[in-house]
Amino acid sequence: MLRTYPAIFHKEEDGSYWGEFPDFGGGTEGADIEEAMKNTREMLESVLATYLDEGIPLPEATAIENLNVEGGFTTLIQANPTPFLKNNKAIRKNVTVPEWLVRFADRESINYSEVLTKALEKQLQL
Repeated sequence: MLRTYPAIFHKEEDGSYWGEFPDFGGGTEGADIEEAMKNTREMLESVLATYLDEGIPLPEATAIENLNVEGGFTTLIQANPTPFLKNNKAIRKNVTVPEWLVRFADRESINYSEVLTKALEKQLQL
């Protein structure tokens, strides 16, 4: 489940960088731009996992072209919070599927759990 949000990066006088997410607040830093971007992605994964764990609706990502930045730059950061969710265990659910569809899916060795998971994520816009 990849999510994308804009981040704003600022360069400090000592050459270090710090990044922030206008949609979430807070920020993180790094000794250089590479480290700052890595730390910012990890921060986004953590924040997204917290929102999902607590049932808080995820904010709509601000359009990057709507961000006015002085003394820095904006970029999009993608993160996958799934590995960081507290309750990420699989739960067995029984579903009913038309017999003809099962025959086609079985013929193609379709993984039902994977298909259902992806469909639910798409339906829920996660």
